[in-house]
Amino acid sequence: MVKLHSFSSYTFIAGIFLLFLIQIDRQSYKSHFQYLGNDTIEIIKSKVPSKIFTIICHGYAGSKEMMRQLAFDIANAGSNAVIFDFIGHGSNSQKLINNPTELSGTTQQLVDQAIKVIELLKSKYGSDIKLNLIGHSMASDIVIRASEKQNISSIAAISPYSTKVTENFPQDLLLTSGQFEKHLRNHSLKLTELIVKDADENIEYSNGLVRRKASYTKNTGHVSVIYSPQTSATITEWFYLKNIHRTLWSTHIIWTLLGLTMVTYGLSRSKLSSINYNEKRRVSSVKSIAVGISSPTIALSSSFIEYEPFSIFGFGSVAAYFGLVGAATLLLCREIWENSERFNIYPFIKMLVSFSMLVILINHFIGSFFVDNHRVFAFLSMIIPLTVFCVAIEKLISMSATAVAIFIRLVPLIGFSILLAIFPEKYGVMFTTVPIYICYFLVFGYVGKFQRNDMGSFTIGTLHGIFLAFALAATNPIFSI
Repeated sequence: MVKLHSFSSYTFIAGIFLLFLIQIDRQSYKSHFQYLGNDTIEIIKSKVPSKIFTIICHGYAGSKEMMRQLAFDIANAGSNAVIFDFIGHGSNSQKLINNPTELSGTTQQLVDQAIKVIELLKSKYGSDIKLNLIGHSMASDIVIRASEKQNISSIAAISPYSTKVTENFPQDLLLTSGQFEKHLRNHSLKLTELIVKDADENIEYSNGLVRRKASYTKNTGHVSVIYSPQTSATITEWFYLKNIHRTLWSTHIIWTLLGLTMVTYGLSRSKLSSINYNEKRRVSSVKSIAVGISSPTIALSSSFIEYEPFSIFGFGSVAAYFGLVGAATLLLCREIWENSERFNIYPFIKMLVSFSMLVILINHFIGSFFVDNHRVFAFLSMIIPLTVFCVAIEKLISMSATAVAIFIRLVPLIGFSILLAIFPEKYGVMFTTVPIYICYFLVFGYVGKFQRNDMGSFTIGTLHGIFLAFALAATNPIFSI
């Protein structure tokens, strides 16, 4: 009979091997880089010689790495694929103008960046090249606006929303959404009806020189739509490229998620500490729930706190809220103090290495997220408040029943969502904190849950504070004050 720790080791090794195979396949695509000021433009060469270039732009809080699967499909179909990180996103170290609701603000800044990429390609490869544009979500509007006066052959807008589209502009436009994006599908259909009344989905229409189509990809949502083989096939067909059929085996995202899941499982069951820690006291479910509700309620007062120690927007506000949740939890639950424990330095270092490895793998295969330049200051502004929050919540969770623990983990998000709704001008651009928080604890929280009994909640909580601050600093877009 295979022991649990042996099975977890085999799972970990298998996960690493699977990611290694994915990397080998990725290496079969040849890339080279162009530099535009501080921007790095990656050009993935077509599988056959081609004068066609397709610029692929990611959405809000995304990165070029999220568009890589689509870029590989484009390269297989006979076009060079161009990917880059927008200002304030991914590896781009510049700050966005803090005016996202005005066309002359953030939107124009990103449009100007896209135009510079277009002009760079024309200057490097000749004005006779054929250019296509793809934009997801936020970038659907950006690429449409950037195409004006740029001699663009065709545009594919994924999960689109744009007020720039008219009866005659753009002349060649595909609007494709996920099946579950009802609002965006309706918007796409309305834009198609500008040229043909009573237009229907998944039908191509023409009116003079204008060609337009509103389509959707089955069984997909706002993010999954960009990874679907059907989306790639719809776009390459629209661009008159080679018909491609991406098989299940060549769908990197599926095997990447499976590989990362196996690695995460292996790390969660690994024996990194010789200590067997058990909480001396438990907190009643009634009190745990009361503290869980009261702490975020108190923390709503963070909206009145002006805490932005550096010249970047929003991260101080996020830190103030979660820091107050942690402080209120410590004040309301004296059992946390009475159940104190020793900080275990060697297990902490081992887990630090394990979490760092997970960060590197996730960053490499899913998102090109880095903590450098302004993001270092974002990280520094959050690390202490978020560590207080994570230590307090982790301690309370460890002393509570399982069902209550899930409630305690989620309630801070409810409080933050209330702040987003009441004070959009202060917290609105930081709405991605919610999905980042959820994704973080689905992965790192899963590992921490099983290691907590060996290391203690204080040690695990400290690690969560560091890496949650890292995750928020690395993935939320960077805006100026």
